[in-house]
Order: sequence, then C-alpha cells, then structure tokens
Amino acid sequence: MTKAVVHLQSPDVPEGSFATQPKAIYRAGTRYCRIEEWPDTEHGIHGLVVINEPDTWLVNLMTKTAQHQVDSGPTFNCRLPIFALGENIKSSADMQNPLVELEFGRELAYFEEKGAASGPGPTLEGKTTKAYKVEIADSQLLLFTSGTPEKPVAVARQHGSKRDVYWYGTYEEVPFDAKLFAKPEGVKIEDAK
Repeated sequence: MTKAVVHLQSPDVPEGSFATQPKAIYRAGTRYCRIEEWPDTEHGIHGLVVINEPDTWLVNLMTKTAQHQVDSGPTFNCRLPIFALGENIKSSADMQNPLVELEFGRELAYFEEKGAASGPGPTLEGKTTKAYKVEIADSQLLLFTSGTPEKPVAVARQHGSKRDVYWYGTYEEVPFDAKLFAKPEGVKIEDAK
C-alpha cells in the first residue's frame, strides 16, 4: 500500500489557503483508495474519502455525516488523478484523457508508460533529483524523483505561463491496513441519490 502526503503550490491558489494544506493519500491496487484532508474551518468541512470498490464514502468529519455511493461497474477501479481539479470530468470517457491518467501512487509508472526518459533534475527540498518530462496536449508534465527506489519529490504541470506543483512530504510503501478502507463508523451515512 502506498501512502503519500502532498500539498499544492499554484498561482491560482492563495498561499496558506485550505487548498494548499497537506492531504494524506493511500492507495492499494485498484480497489482501495483513501484521501484525508485537513479541517477547513472556514467552510465547516473536514473531508475524508474512503473507496473500497464498489463502495465510496464521502465523509465530513466535522459534521459526522457521510454520503455513500455504489459504483455500478462494469469494472471497479478507484482513481486518484493528480491534475483532475479544474478539468471537465463528466463521464468515464473523460477519465481516458491522458492528463487525467496521471494518478497519485502511479506517478513513475505513468511517465515510463509515456516513454519519458530521465535526466538530471534540480536539487529540490535538499534532494538531488531525476527529472522526467512528457508533453500532453497544451501541458508539459514533470516528475522529479529521488532515492533508490525512486520516490516522487514533486510533480508539476506547466500550461501556458502557469505551473501547478504537488510537493511530496511523504511517499512510502506501508503494510496494508483494511481498517483504513472500511465503512466509516461514528457518522450518519446517507445513500447518494
């Protein structure tokens, strides 16, 4: 199971705002995903997403409420697109967009599948990095890794004059914990309509 803790840096997002706060992301295969957000006291939300395909729970820990959804299939794959925010995703066909295929927990595999060669990267967060680059439509995607085995330090999307960067504070393989993907307890759950 992969655990990553990331935070966003973007010219569209004010520094110190909720959108820049770290998120803990867990992924185990294609069935299990989890996203833990920091509390957003301004909007009364402390978000938690638990995916145990075909079930998904969207939880607000602040109000102790949750929405439950069941994936109707035919295939069950939890998806964690990195740059999906702001993209127009309305159907499963939109998930085939090469930009949306770049997912948390699958960063290096994505760049390798696209044929990106590695080269020396800059020193980031005090770490010597390797850099990978691919061009997708109007975007240049960059992955910076460090260590052996390679782990992401940052992933960036350059489009026009704008660069969005997810910085990785943690990226590690940890033992699978089924409790992280279980039906949330202590919250009122409603089935989504």
